[in-house]
Amino acid sequence: MRPSVRNLGHIGLTVHDLDRSVAFYTEVLGMRVTERFTYPDDGPGHGVTVAAAAFIRCDAAHHRLALFQLREAPAGGAAASGLHHLAFEMATPEDLLAKLAELRERGVEIVNCRKGGPGNQPRFYARDPDGLLLEFYWGLDEVGWDGLPRASEPIQEIDLERFDFAAFVAEREEAGARARAAAGWVDPV
Repeated sequence: MRPSVRNLGHIGLTVHDLDRSVAFYTEVLGMRVTERFTYPDDGPGHGVTVAAAAFIRCDAAHHRLALFQLREAPAGGAAASGLHHLAFEMATPEDLLAKLAELRERGVEIVNCRKGGPGNQPRFYARDPDGLLLEFYWGLDEVGWDGLPRASEPIQEIDLERFDFAAFVAEREEAGARARAAAGWVDPV
């Protein structure tokens, strides 16, 4: 059976003025900033064209809206604001891998596979028939009771088919236990 997406997870938009857009989505729409992120000049990730981002939420998901400010205006008179990408959540790591395999079999352009950065989810990017950027992911971080995002690793390109999902989940659990211990919480036995 072909894996279906679980949810339309988030939308990435490029904006002219990041601060102005953050103010609109938080003050007018009542959403909350999870974190802001400055992309390294030479690292993997959206940083090739994106200078900075704000990750905005309306629930416990790390972000439902990603706002990106570009390093410079696009060439050829293209709009400097608009759709950056659509992201689709997969239900399981197996579904994520099956979707990657399916898209490859269909000849869909796979841009890359990554982990780390805000939201810290294993993911891959592909292009739809019109060249729009699509993200497929599993395991987007959730924001805890304190409203703070979990620290994330730097953005890294990965071989998703060889990625150790079990170790990824175990490290998240260990990091959560360390954070709870640092906050004085005692895990029930």
